[in-house]
Amino acid sequence: MEDRFDRRKFLKQGTRVALGAAGLLMLGGCQKEVDLDLLIRDALVVDGSGRPPYQADVGISGKHIKIIGKLRNRKARRVIEARGLCLTPGFIDVHTHTDVELLVCPTADSLVRQGITTAVGGNCGSSRFPLTPEMKETENRYLKEELGIEVDWTDLAGFYRRLSNRGIGINYATLVGQGTVRAAVVGYDNRQASAAELARMKELVSQALKQGALGLSTGLEYAPGSFASTDELVELAGVLRQSNRVYATHMRDEEDGVLEALEEAITIARKAGVSLEVSHLKVGYPRNWAKIGELLGKIDEALASGVRIAADVYPYTAFATGLSIFFPLWVREGKKEDFLGRLKNPELQARLREAVSQAEQNVGTWDKVLISSVRTEKNRWLEGLNLEQASRLKGKDIFTFIRDLLLEEEGQVSMVCFAMSEDNLKKILRHPLTCLCTDGELASTSGVLLRGKPHPRYYGSFPRALAEYVRKEKLMPLEEMVRKMTSAPAEKFGLKQRGRIKEGYAADLVLFDFDKIRDKATWSEPHQYPEGIHYVMVNGRIVVEEDRFTGDLAGEILGPG
Repeated sequence: MEDRFDRRKFLKQGTRVALGAAGLLMLGGCQKEVDLDLLIRDALVVDGSGRPPYQADVGISGKHIKIIGKLRNRKARRVIEARGLCLTPGFIDVHTHTDVELLVCPTADSLVRQGITTAVGGNCGSSRFPLTPEMKETENRYLKEELGIEVDWTDLAGFYRRLSNRGIGINYATLVGQGTVRAAVVGYDNRQASAAELARMKELVSQALKQGALGLSTGLEYAPGSFASTDELVELAGVLRQSNRVYATHMRDEEDGVLEALEEAITIARKAGVSLEVSHLKVGYPRNWAKIGELLGKIDEALASGVRIAADVYPYTAFATGLSIFFPLWVREGKKEDFLGRLKNPELQARLREAVSQAEQNVGTWDKVLISSVRTEKNRWLEGLNLEQASRLKGKDIFTFIRDLLLEEEGQVSMVCFAMSEDNLKKILRHPLTCLCTDGELASTSGVLLRGKPHPRYYGSFPRALAEYVRKEKLMPLEEMVRKMTSAPAEKFGLKQRGRIKEGYAADLVLFDFDKIRDKATWSEPHQYPEGIHYVMVNGRIVVEEDRFTGDLAGEILGPG
């Protein structure tokens, strides 16, 4: 693909080219009396719309972009000279697993340092609400131990109130998780919901939407959400129709059954009449990689048939989840105690061993699976090792090692698995209906969130997309990748006046050096912030300045519309 963005050549052409690229640059040139809070001068503006970059000054007043143009005569309380730097809208991450972490790290370190100014949580069917009294007690016990947090909410309104009282450094919104809703009403067993239970689940989803949820998410590979039938999901998703919210789905299968799982997702969206977001689109395991053409074709066909469909993707070829995923649903059914009980059951050992053997056939070799985090200090040394190394050092066969580790850690073992194709990743990134995401939890290089060896996407997704796939691979023009990071997700999730550099829009902005921006997080040393991002602004206030957090909690809770 031709490289449409030669920044050095563009900058040499200066204002003459800028005037040709954007007719609005003459706005306000003689209005000397207008005061601005912040003036960014001589930036290469990549405005999020997908149009080519142009050179301009951007003036900010309060929370909003006041004026864009040639603003040499403007007065401002602060001026940033941005010659040689790119100015884009703040990046929008619509697929995170960030929520309570903001209560202990309100500056949103790993997100904001990669230019993310808006994060959407509650994905993969799991949200921190609604909670029954029993669920609240369990959640409280766990979060006190892990993060020192006391749970004082049961619904989204209460959770948002807690976040607002604490203050947050980025904008935040969330989906309501179908798995959490089902746990609250039906419980954790594999059975059909009764008519009364379905009605109650619909009530809880409706309540969350009224309290500001952007939509409903599912995680159909995970219990108990996985126990819902297609018909049940159509009914539940139908609650979204009137308010035009999003149905975001971690599909039932992303490997052997990925095509059938996508068909189900499209069917649900079509029958419910809702907007569909396919979460972390991928094709897992080598034997399935050839399905990518058909998979993307189904997305195109759905769009052509009237389904409002899009997808998100992180720019890596490894996925991350719990180690327990290598056991089938019948093993994971129920609460944690039920799962652990089955692992211990002598009568089930042969079946469990066979399940792990099947998982090995899927993975190929166990050196493709890294242990990213454990719960206890005694096993902390295993973090960062692959399963082959770890089992050998423990002197156990793979099955025994996995079983014993899950028992010792009470099921809380996270892993990273290399299962995707680089060529397929590029095809997904290039597809016009995809946007970027991290699919990670908030992390930090200090404090309680400095833990484990998480997937590098926690720190590097957005800078990596720019450095690896625009600057190096030239997979697409800069303006197209920025569109995928900004206006595309804003429009999909109904985030008004976000995602563009446009007068009247919120001043969520990122100023970076395109030649130097890069992700630094690695598989062995993931807790590293990226380079090349000079400033991050949230609602007109600077939250990152030259590799330093300002501590300004300028974020807001965002709702749809």
